[in-house]
Amino acid sequence: MAAARKGFDSIVAARTRAALQISNTPDLLAGWVGLGGLAVDLEAIAAAGRDAEAFNHAQGSARTDGKAATAEVIRTFNSLQKEYSLAMAVVRAVRGDFARANADDALLTRLDDIIANTASVTVDIHEQPDGKKSRTTSKALSQEAIRAEIQRDAEALLGFAGVQQALAARKLDATRLQALRDDAKALSGKLGDRSAKKGAAKDATEREREAAATQRDLWGGVYGILSALGRKDARVAVLLKEARG
Repeated sequence: MAAARKGFDSIVAARTRAALQISNTPDLLAGWVGLGGLAVDLEAIAAAGRDAEAFNHAQGSARTDGKAATAEVIRTFNSLQKEYSLAMAVVRAVRGDFARANADDALLTRLDDIIANTASVTVDIHEQPDGKKSRTTSKALSQEAIRAEIQRDAEALLGFAGVQQALAARKLDATRLQALRDDAKALSGKLGDRSAKKGAAKDATEREREAAATQRDLWGGVYGILSALGRKDARVAVLLKEARG
């Protein structure tokens, strides 16, 4: 199993400090150059370390934003589901009223289509020990699938003139259905915002790990020179000890 890629940590920070300390101390820099090192080597190590730290901070901010967005989605989604459940309870009652009144089949079928849970169905294929395959289906319960169905049902009821009066008599009038539809539409934006924030956190994490990996490569490439300088100067030896990992 491949080792997990590391991001910004105390080792990255220590190597950044070491590179900066050598760069900014004239006699240490002279010793570094005298052993075959270049100033640009140290600058690259420090720059990669600073990038890793910056992306680490960005990741933390994005995660905080993502948590806030998730909390807002949960609050809104729960409220929307509660109103939708109440609305569909009225629709079922109205369907019963029409059935008892011997309404035509087309009207009842249209109501049944609205009442039915039409969230996306997922199909899983399972291979049995004897080589045969079985299929199982299940409703997709993602928030987006449920949100989309709520919007579709609200729009379907708003466009169903034949039941408007009966729904309104049970307090499910056009104004309430419009609010249900509009709230479902608005939730789509909140779900998108949450996804974007999660994506930002993922991107920052990847960039942080890339920067840390770049620093590791740069450090390893010149470590022989660093080690030689450490043997000649106790200050560098201490820096290298802190940066060991």
